Amino acid sequence: MANICENTFFASSKKPENIEYISKFLIDNLEADVSEYDTYLDAYFDSKWTFPEKIMDELYKGIPDKSDVYMHCLSVEYGCLYHALHVVEPNSEGWQDV
Repeated sequence: MANICENTFFASSKKPENIEYISKFLIDNLEADVSEYDTYLDAYFDSKWTFPEKIMDELYKGIPDKSDVYMHCLSVEYGCLYHALHVVEPNSEGWQDV
């Protein structure tokens, strides 16, 4: 049995196509529970052990216009006391471990 990592995710952008893309990606690839609004979204999803870096890199690469996208994801796995915060700033090169 794998240890389950709980991920709390937030994204914001003034461009509706970015929010729509991120929402669809999270639902389709991570079965996320997403609450979508005009300029931001909140999501929750599980992953195995840690922050799902590979799939989150795929998410970032597919965003239509990265110029104003801000995202953060807090990942917690209580069994091993793992916790990590990853952030994407506008015009960045992708996810950064904070």
